[in-house]
Amino acid sequence: MESIIYVLKNCNLLVWEQGQRTLELMIEMPTLLAPMNGSIMKLNAGRSSTTLDETRMVLLRPGDSVVINACEGQGQPSVCQVLFECYQLAELDEEKLVYRNDRSSLPVSGWVREKLPYRANVLLKELLRVQGQHHDSLSDKRQQGRLLKELLQLTLGDGPGPDINREPSIQEAVSYITTHYQSRITRSEIARLAGFNVSYFSTLFTKRMGWGFSEYLNRVRVDRAKEHLMTSSLSVNEIATRVGYTNGEYLSRKFKQLTGMSPGEFRNRPVPKRIAAFQFVGDLLALGIKPVVIDAELARGTLLLQNELRDVAIVNGAYEDEQLDQLEADLIIAPDYFYNMPGRMKRLEQIAPVIALEWGKLDPLTELQFMGRLLHKEQEAGRWIVRYHERVEQAKHKLQGVIARGETAAVYEVRDDGIFIWDRTARGAFNLYDSLNLHPPELVRRDVLEPGRHLWITEEALAEYAADHMFIVLARSGSCAFPDWLAHSSDWQSLPAARKGRLYPLKLEEFWCSDGLALERQLEVQVEWLLSSESTEHLSIKIDNKLE
Repeated sequence: MESIIYVLKNCNLLVWEQGQRTLELMIEMPTLLAPMNGSIMKLNAGRSSTTLDETRMVLLRPGDSVVINACEGQGQPSVCQVLFECYQLAELDEEKLVYRNDRSSLPVSGWVREKLPYRANVLLKELLRVQGQHHDSLSDKRQQGRLLKELLQLTLGDGPGPDINREPSIQEAVSYITTHYQSRITRSEIARLAGFNVSYFSTLFTKRMGWGFSEYLNRVRVDRAKEHLMTSSLSVNEIATRVGYTNGEYLSRKFKQLTGMSPGEFRNRPVPKRIAAFQFVGDLLALGIKPVVIDAELARGTLLLQNELRDVAIVNGAYEDEQLDQLEADLIIAPDYFYNMPGRMKRLEQIAPVIALEWGKLDPLTELQFMGRLLHKEQEAGRWIVRYHERVEQAKHKLQGVIARGETAAVYEVRDDGIFIWDRTARGAFNLYDSLNLHPPELVRRDVLEPGRHLWITEEALAEYAADHMFIVLARSGSCAFPDWLAHSSDWQSLPAARKGRLYPLKLEEFWCSDGLALERQLEVQVEWLLSSESTEHLSIKIDNKLE
């Protein structure tokens, strides 16, 4: 049984228009790029560039923006693009296997495999051939899986048969640091927990995370120290003991190394007025703060806030726009998953002070209160929360008699390879469970809400987790409309919720973030769906009208 599975999403040759010499790509999932048939190309990612030929392959992670250039004197390069996802075994018992999306087994974005084995080029060509047949049978998928697994073993490991199945240990180490940063943590202790000797662990950690172990730990601790400096009057010595340092002097030294300023200088900065936000934008708007810039990925995922963000500058995922330098931001707010993208973090630190906040850890209202303290907007946070509760009470009044006693509700996200069931911190689920007090199915309560984690299941297990009212985010590749997808999904059609017209489609672009003002807007969408519940024969009409 494999602890990690890799799922092929697509494999194709990049398409060039006649005469085109450059090609820009936005990376939305783990991607391998490899020149073929003797081609040579130059790859630019921000200020970094590298030249690739058929003996070299590059891995890119989601959020990157890269430009491919044909080399001088060469024609348009033939470039193979392999898109895939990674899943880690999270639960095993006699009845089911549960895998969760986990990219910790992959190297840092921009990692280049040198001296690519000849076998890797054979596998790429075979993947292109199989993918080009457009067959979707189980045997075809298994063949694709075998080819992809062998390709990754050859290219992302240190040689034949890499120890890729142990990579979740690095993610476990990162999770331990996130949870226990305030305690004494040593490299040898974490290496032991991860199951490696210290030397190998250090090498592997740096390879997978892009930071050395000590630098990563210090960055987490310094970011938590920034939170204390911005939200409390604690002394530097007191803060040091709360974030894992022995004394204030040691904290000050590490703080200066990473930020270029002392803790006192950071604390005494004026209250930020020009904030660049790469998450938490719904919180900022709820506090009455309009960011000066967001990135393209966040802009795509906050459609319910597009009116408020209409005049906000947007930068690409490489963060190399000159516009970003010219906006004169005095604070950059980033999510802590940016730790997985060292190049991005270092680029942002060149522009303004950066604080990386924990993402998806707090419930939305607690998170908003924290943001209010961080930005000296406590009163605004309190007023918004009062207004939100008023909206919730109005919604409950409208829904009286709509949802029968004992009926359940839950949020599901349908992807190409399975279904995610979301915890209360994502996709507007907080509105259902905590605000409207709707009940989840028993297994959703047990496996998702109580442990506080998202869950991946197969369609075969869907009936066990199905609710009476099912909110569905359709995040599959392609442009299939919800009614068309439903018409070809027998597992979904057989559910009681489908027969009663209680499948409610949600746009990922509207529900990607669920913080602050976004959460309030999502409540309106969810209540409207519940109020419009109709008989099964009108389902397609209802869905078409709402998604146009």
